[in-house]
Amino acid sequence: MGPDSLSPALPRLRCGARHKHAGISLVEVMIAAAMITLTCSVVMFAFAQLNQMCMVSRLYTGASTTAQSQIDIITTAAPFQPFTTGSAAAQIPVELTPGTTTSAVTIYQDPISNLTINGTMTTVVTATTSSYANGTNTDTLYLYQAVVTVTYSYRNRSYSISMSTLRTSDV
Repeated sequence: MGPDSLSPALPRLRCGARHKHAGISLVEVMIAAAMITLTCSVVMFAFAQLNQMCMVSRLYTGASTTAQSQIDIITTAAPFQPFTTGSAAAQIPVELTPGTTTSAVTIYQDPISNLTINGTMTTVVTATTSSYANGTNTDTLYLYQAVVTVTYSYRNRSYSISMSTLRTSDV
């Protein structure tokens, strides 16, 4: 029995014909490498953009928390009685003194790299009085408005957040 009698249905291959289509060519490898490189580049760019958007969001949260803290201080400052009654003198806390105050604040400090983003907080307090008729009496409403603005800069771009509140007398 010879080698031809074992598999009569299979054609005989010549010695070099079997390896002609056996592997991938250098062109196919180069195209695959280029596609993988392009995909990795797009993914890295997307991650960089995502990281920057996360940092902007983190800074906005820090600035709004700073502004909200100042608003809380203004709304809870006591005693607040901007008018005199009998022998009692007017009592206005320092936080509600009409005018403008500016202070430096820290918006964010990175715990790993110690990168610190600083900003300024400007508080403007204005006092408004309104009179209104209450039956036969005329009453005066003492209304104080506070506007807190926090500004900061990140990557050569300025950001700002502003919050406001109104306050009337405690009595």
